[in-house]
Amino acid sequence: MIIHKNCPICLSINIVGDSMDLQRFGPHISRTRCKDCGLIFANPMADSSELLKYYNDYYEKDIFINTDHKDIIKNEINKISKLDRKQIFKIAPYFSVYENTGKFLDVGCGLGMGLAYAQRLGFELYATEYDQGALEFVQEKFPVKVFKGDLHEAQFPDNHFDFIHISHVIEHVLDPIAYLVEMKRILKPGGTLAIGTPNISSLLYRSYKWFNHMRLNVPVIIDGLEHTFVFPYDLLAKLMKQQGFSIKLHYSYTLGEKYSNLIKYKMPFKNKLSRIVQNFFKINQWIICTK
Repeated sequence: MIIHKNCPICLSINIVGDSMDLQRFGPHISRTRCKDCGLIFANPMADSSELLKYYNDYYEKDIFINTDHKDIIKNEINKISKLDRKQIFKIAPYFSVYENTGKFLDVGCGLGMGLAYAQRLGFELYATEYDQGALEFVQEKFPVKVFKGDLHEAQFPDNHFDFIHISHVIEHVLDPIAYLVEMKRILKPGGTLAIGTPNISSLLYRSYKWFNHMRLNVPVIIDGLEHTFVFPYDLLAKLMKQQGFSIKLHYSYTLGEKYSNLIKYKMPFKNKLSRIVQNFFKINQWIICTK
């Protein structure tokens, strides 16, 4: 485990306890907040070996089994294969910033939703992923060149990709700034970087914490125990500018889960209700930049 005495992003010592969860299983149990830059981060933080062990079979964990996640993704991939360019841009606006094709890298591709859109748009597909089952899943679905492991280990050439897609991954890594630097290195000049991640400054998260603090309770972690860093909306934009990226689009969005699916999930009613509530609020963000 790693214990931080300073904010990992701005190095401030002005950090305070934020939230804790001792009931659910995950690599982290408590969070700290930086009062200067607003970053929320796991503290103590699981180290690289602990995270590797946790993510090696990530899509076989309860949350994905109980939601029939693979079957849902299979259905979504089938629907995406029938969409035209205009429909994709409406559903996934982050693709509309770069309207050409070329080499597309999905960092931490998961079960391949990003790859599904990119294939339909005519990109040449590449992906990195820790989970072997996820890699096998996407290789069955797409003509994709995969690398099992961390982005840095892949050692892609400089200025290699036209579009880099990283959806709900940056909040899981141990050094998000190093990831931004590496993605900038391997992205072509004029290429697009699209990052999807939770928005800890969303109304739901702020209201939830305020309500618990008013009751003198320590807030429970509600956005995912596996999240190592959770970025406020303004901080993420600031970090992208510091790395020299030009921001083209930045917006908040909901979970986007269909209520018919939520109702069928095999989970306790309390957990199901929590996901239904979260689905009402824009708790996530996409930021799309060019190099």
